[in-house]
Amino acid sequence: MNRQTSILALLLLLNCAPLAAQQIYKHVDERGKVTYSNEPIKGGKKVDLPPISTVTLPKPAAAKPEAAPIGEADQAQRKKQLQEAIAAEEKALANAKSNKAKEDQVAQHEKKLAELKSELGRMDNKP
Repeated sequence: MNRQTSILALLLLLNCAPLAAQQIYKHVDERGKVTYSNEPIKGGKKVDLPPISTVTLPKPAAAKPEAAPIGEADQAQRKKQLQEAIAAEEKALANAKSNKAKEDQVAQHEKKLAELKSELGRMDNKP
């Protein structure tokens, strides 16, 4: 058994050993075969190991819950809210244009109106 295999065997034993302070024994036979054990081995020697390191991992971020399906009554109510918001936004846009408001204010109303209409359109296209 080569040195890398011996080290690997030791690491595997360390991973299998409980966290309590257990003694590890190492034995090398006449052919150079290395054996590790948690029980005394005839001709083996105690191996002094450093304390086992532990790492505390951060808790995973909570997954966002999926949106619950919207019931028909809820969908009808949301549709009504969108239609009311569209009417109010169209009125605000018309006022902004007639009062010769700044271009960015007119653009904001146009953008909001487009978003509301898009949401309403997505609701209408759902089965």
